[in-house]
Amino acid sequence: MRRRNAHIPVRKPVFLGCEGESEQAYGQFLNDIVRQKELPFHIEVVNLNPGAGDPLARVKKAVQEIARRNQRRAEFQYRALLMDDDQIAGDHQRRQQVHALAAQNKISIIWQTPCHEAFLLRHFEGRLTANPPDSATSQANLLQVWPGYAKPMSRLEVSRRIDLEGVERVSGNHQEFAALLRFLRLIP
Repeated sequence: MRRRNAHIPVRKPVFLGCEGESEQAYGQFLNDIVRQKELPFHIEVVNLNPGAGDPLARVKKAVQEIARRNQRRAEFQYRALLMDDDQIAGDHQRRQQVHALAAQNKISIIWQTPCHEAFLLRHFEGRLTANPPDSATSQANLLQVWPGYAKPMSRLEVSRRIDLEGVERVSGNHQEFAALLRFLRLIP
């Protein structure tokens, strides 16, 4: 009797650079959704710390990581970075440098305003327009809807509190994030 060869679907690689473990867990959570929906993508979530302490350094490190990883696999079909806006707020010249380098390397920047905790907060019903002024307020507000939240969260912990509906909610107010989700076919 002949054995059938297992068909392994080809998944298009997507690069998602992150500034820390919590963002990395969130990216892995998104990848889990992609797999559950059997979409033809794989998100390679890369923690760009240590070694990249500010947004410009992160973009530079992402460019290096993308080049290094492209040598051993198919080229990334989409490239994005998940970064906190509060690290560059008020520095217009630095922001321009970040955007120029990212654009030159076809990298989309998903700014979390002002930080990751505020981004997470907006996933919860009734919190989409929350606009905490700083990281401390963002954390305090997040703890109201997610008691026990602490950095770093694992992807399992993220998936217990956030779902696709919350992801879709945030995408309605976040152009760069929505572009990533559209590419992944998670939203129309």
